[in-house]
Amino acid sequence: MQTYQDLLKSISPYLFGVLISTGLGLIIGLEREFDKLKEKGFAGMRTFPIVAIIGFSIGNLKNQFTPWIVVISLGCFVLFLALYHFSHKLEEYGQGLTTNLALIATFILGVMVSVEFYREAVATAVIIVTLLSLKTRFRSVISNITSEELFAFIKFAIIALLILPFLPNKSFGPNNLLNPFEIGSIIVIVSLINFIGYFLVKFAGSKKGIIITAILGGLISSTAVAWNYAAKSKESPELSKKYSAGIIAASAIMFPRLAFMVYIFNKELLVYIALPFAVLTIVCLAATFILIRKDDNKPNTNINLGNPLDILNAIGFGFIYLIISFAVFYSNQYFGERGLYYSAFIAGLADTDAITISMSKFSLDTNNLLLASSVIIAATLSNMFVKLGITVLNGSKVAGKSVGYAFGSVIVLGLIYILFN
Repeated sequence: MQTYQDLLKSISPYLFGVLISTGLGLIIGLEREFDKLKEKGFAGMRTFPIVAIIGFSIGNLKNQFTPWIVVISLGCFVLFLALYHFSHKLEEYGQGLTTNLALIATFILGVMVSVEFYREAVATAVIIVTLLSLKTRFRSVISNITSEELFAFIKFAIIALLILPFLPNKSFGPNNLLNPFEIGSIIVIVSLINFIGYFLVKFAGSKKGIIITAILGGLISSTAVAWNYAAKSKESPELSKKYSAGIIAASAIMFPRLAFMVYIFNKELLVYIALPFAVLTIVCLAATFILIRKDDNKPNTNINLGNPLDILNAIGFGFIYLIISFAVFYSNQYFGERGLYYSAFIAGLADTDAITISMSKFSLDTNNLLLASSVIIAATLSNMFVKLGITVLNGSKVAGKSVGYAFGSVIVLGLIYILFN
């Protein structure tokens, strides 16, 4: 029996390209055909595959004639669409430009297939179809955006795309702790979490939006999530339990993320760290679930979402992070290497990634896997203590109390593991 691979090999390269071009055209054409059922338009399931095949065929002809045939053909095609668009007969089809642009893109996709950019062409087609199909959703979102939110987006774009890339990526000061680009990156990350969280809460609902943002933010920095959500809980006390659940959920993500780092640098250490990390993750997830279930399920009306882009709050986090980094450096300077646990406690105040990587490499040389696992857990407990302090000092009373119960349980369990090992 002929296998799928053998079947593909038996097809000529030209026929194979025609099939892929046809498929790409059908993907986009199907969406346009469906859109024609709701609004006036032209070009659908027949036109788009034909345009893709034309683009593919002309792309193949460039080898026999000249590469300019592709440029000339594309120009003629654009001119044809322009004349057709502005003709009087078009009144019955509608005046939108989207279908014209989709046709041009489909022609280019056919040319891409001719030079064997198969994966790139398919990925591009999927993105185009996604953008086309989200038209109604985009209109709904834009119609609900305020001028303040629009200006917040512009400010974030200026900070992330115009200011941050031009900050000097050079380290100076004690132990090279001062790096303008790294500090700016921290501020941008905190701002991004705040920005995403604001719109998820607005459009996806307070419960879904907060938790989704917490999970995504926890992959970057659970401490940043704690800082943001603590401040949000004070701005919107009615959402304190949900923001508390978000802080705890972000911290739950920290343990699998660190376990993945351990796996990268020392697979043997993962055996020792897996069980305690799994227990601490379950405790955080259980606390998150309990807080969500206990919170009333009544829809929140007139919720104060606060500032969509709180720059001052983000700068404050960057300042605190810098202070902690200096504290870690000078503590090591004055007290030296009094023990790995002491170093882990100090390192955990600022970041858990560095100490995790360091101990993973340390256990490779010493083969003391049990000690390394305990030190890493000590660092995570220190980091949990920092986030608890942030929540208590920067958040509402309800948030501080809720997070206190969850993180307190995690810290106690972690200490028990360390003491009995």
